[in-house]
Parts: sequence; C-alpha cells; structure tokens
Amino acid sequence: MKLAILGAGAWGSALAIAFARHHQVTLWARDAEQIRQLGEERVNRRYLPDCPFPEQLKLSSDLAEAAHDAELVLIVTPMAGLRPTLKALTALDAPLPPILWACKGFEAGSSLLPHQVAEEELPADHLYGALSGPVSPARWRRACRRR
Repeated sequence: MKLAILGAGAWGSALAIAFARHHQVTLWARDAEQIRQLGEERVNRRYLPDCPFPEQLKLSSDLAEAAHDAELVLIVTPMAGLRPTLKALTALDAPLPPILWACKGFEAGSSLLPHQVAEEELPADHLYGALSGPVSPARWRRACRRR
C-alpha cells in the first residue's frame, strides 16, 4: 500500500518508520529545511534519536508529491494543523484518497473535534476516520532500541 504520512513530529515519524517496513511511505513536513535535515541524517534526532529511518522511507516537503498516488493519507499534525492540511489536500488537483488523522483534542477558537473539522473541509461522501489508541512515542523509542 502507498501511504502519505503528513507530519514529521514524534508520532508521524514513528508511524512512518513502522509502516515503511511493509509499505511505500512518504513522510511529509511543511518545513523544507526540516525535511532536508531528516534526509541527510535519516533519523528524527529531536524526537526519535534511536530510531533510524528505513532506507525505503521517502521524505518530502511538497504536499502534492507526498500525496501523489497515495492510497491512504495519515494526518499526524497537532490539532491546529488539521484544518489547514485538509484545506491544502482538497486544493490539490488530484484525486483525494481516504484520510485518517491522529490529531488529539479540539480546534482552538471553534472548539470543534477532529471529525467535525473534517465534516466542514471534506466532501460529504469522502472516506475518513481517526487513528487513536494508548500509544506513546516513548514506547516507539524503546521498541527501536530492541530491534
């Protein structure tokens, strides 16, 4: 499966590392300098210094490139980034794949939950949902050290 993971923080990086073992994954961040550094070092030193990126993990700061031909998009940004990321995705001149988000909390200002933001930003018939659970990046760091 071809996945686009949008958000290169601790959780986005951890999911990209895990999924890249068995899928084609592109990890996206809006900051080109961050992507350049991640590409040079092949590790997210800030959040997961013990977890090197698999060789096959692609990195991009170009949203159209990251989402191109993706079969699933995972949005792993802070809640404040969900609406702008959804807006940017829907503005692309390309088919929109199913979307999952791993954002927690509610939107500042509107107090909307993630699914309510998605209802406002995505076509009514679009497939979307939440990825959640009691997992922390610290567990991923420990798992990487055991590999």
